[in-house]
Amino acid sequence: MGLDITTVQRMFLASLIAGLGVWYLQGALMDGMLTLVALCTLTALVWGLSERETTFEHLNLKGNGPWSMLGVLASIVIFAQVSVAIWAFPTVGAYVLSLTFIGSFWVTGYMMQPSGA
Repeated sequence: MGLDITTVQRMFLASLIAGLGVWYLQGALMDGMLTLVALCTLTALVWGLSERETTFEHLNLKGNGPWSMLGVLASIVIFAQVSVAIWAFPTVGAYVLSLTFIGSFWVTGYMMQPSGA
């Protein structure tokens, strides 16, 4: 049972509002666009995790192995680098934030995965 489509649409709308807010507050269109892309990507990851069986079936992935580990590491690094580029976070702090924030999504997804799969 995945996320309802109206919930996903609201998450994308919130991403748009956040992107427009960053653009307005910082006065830089590129920062707003990077925020929009980062939040939409995060929404897509959450949506993909909520529909885990369908997502992994269509991508021909299993719940373990090198591709999953690469996905975890890539999402942590990308979110940390976006935090450093847009909000000028300190690098170590951005990686700690990314590890806890993005890592919690991945841990939740793996906890939802049946142990036999």
